[in-house]
Amino acid sequence: MTPEVAAALDRAKAELAQQFLSDPGVVGVAKGFRSRGGELTDEPVAVVMVLKKRREALISRRRLLPKTVEVDGRSYGVDVVETGEFTFSGTAAGAGVSDIVERIRPPLQGSSIGNAVDGSHGTLGCLVRDKTDGTICVLSANHVLANFGHSSLGENTVQPSVKDGGGPANDTVATLKRFVPLVKEADGANTVDAAIAQLAPDIEVDTAVARNLMAPISPTHPVIGMAFISSKLGACFIAKIDSILRKLDVELLTPNSTAPAVVGRPIEKVGRSTGYTSSFILDTSATVVVNGYRFEDLVFAQRFSMTGDSGAVVCEGGNGRTPTPIDYVECRMLATSGTYYDLPLTGDNDLADKARDEFLGQSKTGNLIVQAIYLNMERGIERLQAVGDGTAEERAQARLYYDRYRAVVASVLADPNSTVALNQGHLDDVRHMFAGLSPELVTAAEKDVLWVLFDQVLTPALGMNRRQLITYMDDLAVYNRVRLHLLAIPDLELDGSYTFSSGQR
Repeated sequence: MTPEVAAALDRAKAELAQQFLSDPGVVGVAKGFRSRGGELTDEPVAVVMVLKKRREALISRRRLLPKTVEVDGRSYGVDVVETGEFTFSGTAAGAGVSDIVERIRPPLQGSSIGNAVDGSHGTLGCLVRDKTDGTICVLSANHVLANFGHSSLGENTVQPSVKDGGGPANDTVATLKRFVPLVKEADGANTVDAAIAQLAPDIEVDTAVARNLMAPISPTHPVIGMAFISSKLGACFIAKIDSILRKLDVELLTPNSTAPAVVGRPIEKVGRSTGYTSSFILDTSATVVVNGYRFEDLVFAQRFSMTGDSGAVVCEGGNGRTPTPIDYVECRMLATSGTYYDLPLTGDNDLADKARDEFLGQSKTGNLIVQAIYLNMERGIERLQAVGDGTAEERAQARLYYDRYRAVVASVLADPNSTVALNQGHLDDVRHMFAGLSPELVTAAEKDVLWVLFDQVLTPALGMNRRQLITYMDDLAVYNRVRLHLLAIPDLELDGSYTFSSGQR
């Protein structure tokens, strides 16, 4: 995209926002490239994000989005993308999976930190130098250090946070110095959520990362941004580092250690709640509207941060396949399915968790599938319970496939280097399974999508082993194709409920 086209699309985006963001069905606008057939094309377009994408015949003419927008005499396409709803989810505590909540001196990047007055908690991003006076400061999110700008300058910053046992008497490491104001949507848009607190004179400076979970910031390990919004399943929005540094008038302690965000590039972070995670950049110009705040020009990644990770500095690097952990919960879907099909599935929780974390969790598409399963699990359980028990034929077929594949799946999951490959017999069995799904359990629209995914996504994987399948499912084009088809399923919920990743609204 040339600078001229980008500038024109920015004007188009502003025009579309002015016309349509007041519509309750429209949640955001962006510039980008058109998605067609599940893959990004090279056509630059204005992107409009909606709660639910519907056929034109079902939308009033007043609310119908344009197919093109004209800027300076040139017409640009408008790509309407379904995203679901973005909301602040409240004041939940940290994820509790890999909490870095201990007292650390000197305070290190990735550890628990917060404002001592309002009790907010989040993550110490890194140390920076204030360009106005040369002092060393802590960098984190505005809502972590300054309570969305409601705190007074000079208030104590504690490590660990008050929520994690810290207190102003013994744990103060800095005092609030400056923050980038946040504005509500009616007054404009935000691009960052950031603040600094000046390090106390008696606190030593150390650029290491908590528990040595990641390499320090350097020219070969540059920062691309700071995580500050996350969803209940780890989807994450990241503010760009160059904007943060410029708006706060600060610099990193290590020169030449920033980099632009690039779609498809791996990233990593260490945060207070989920520790070390690594994912891939999926978008670099995202817009999200949350509880009256609008943020533009953000980076987006899957299963990368959770509540309490807000403020974590995001660097280039990692394998892209170390997702946010999900707490162990005995799967009600396994229990309900076991009753319906008369199978001992309640004993397979560990196997299901292994499949989730060590296979599906290693790719973009796999994480998308995990999110879709978790968010729509109650719907599946309700359908199974409404029917009661499966028919004798359903139970017989289920038992056949369970006996045939349970041990095979377990062996493949136990061996990352397994050479067992997807063969034609496996595809034939999946085809038979799809065909045998009753309409009480799977709607016609859902089954149509399953067949499309079978033909377009599963069949091309013929002959691939475990490692090859993970690489295949990590391809951005495959991810986009699967997401596009999942969005075509009526009422299917995908990850779209976001919150500032701290304990404060």
